[in-house]
Amino acid sequence: MSYFQNRRVFLAGGSEGIGRETALALARAGAHVVVAARRQGPLDETVAALQAAGAGRFGAVALDVTDRSAVRAAVADVETLLGGAPNVVLTNVGSARPGYLQDLDDDAFDAMIGVNYHGHVNVIRAFLPGMIAAGGGDISMVSSALGFMSMPGYSAYSASKFAVAGFAQSLRMEVAHHAIRVTLFYPGTTETPGLASENARKPAAVWAMESDSAFSKTHQPADVAASVLKAIERGRFENFPGFDVWLVWWMYSRFPRVSRWLADREWASARAKVAAAE
Repeated sequence: MSYFQNRRVFLAGGSEGIGRETALALARAGAHVVVAARRQGPLDETVAALQAAGAGRFGAVALDVTDRSAVRAAVADVETLLGGAPNVVLTNVGSARPGYLQDLDDDAFDAMIGVNYHGHVNVIRAFLPGMIAAGGGDISMVSSALGFMSMPGYSAYSASKFAVAGFAQSLRMEVAHHAIRVTLFYPGTTETPGLASENARKPAAVWAMESDSAFSKTHQPADVAASVLKAIERGRFENFPGFDVWLVWWMYSRFPRVSRWLADREWASARAKVAAAE
């Protein structure tokens, strides 16, 4: 029997991309799923897809995860739709606005901290009491490969994702005695609607660095979703969608100075390539 059979799942950020594919995978695995996002239209489309994919209870709540009061007010609605407190809370919220530090405005920093960090915190703080009362479960946070390493053009985004990792590390220890497992997932570049918006803002040298990197690979949302479910079931704290992301994490964990030296060389080469083309 599937690990997720009859489990009640709340998935924040479930209307498109990785989130939607994860919700569909959960439905096929026998879970009851409620998804949340800001726009009602994509949520309705996702619920219809869930109903076609599985036989559980499915629903959606339109929600801005940066609005702490709204998130807390949504808990009762989610529990009603699921038939009880969630056994699994999965936060897949975030957006990227790349740009050099001197070019980004204050709103970019505030927005990414608000969604990419506070969004996770607000959801988990709201649902944690119910999970404790229900006797345990799983909390899973979808971060980013830029949550354990960084690169030019992503100072604001990467900082917000590093914050998620720090939050998750502390939470893992705090809730273990409540039989709640915490997992952290580091996806790399993934083919999602958000990626198109991100790429439209990306500086030329950043594009060149990514394109020429030996570790650059674009993942598909369904593959990442399958990895997310495996990570939750396994319960290991840090998780990756493929060997490429794991290898970069391993390099930065074991050989940080060498990893930074390699990254510096790639960045110098990318800048020289762009300058030569101008």
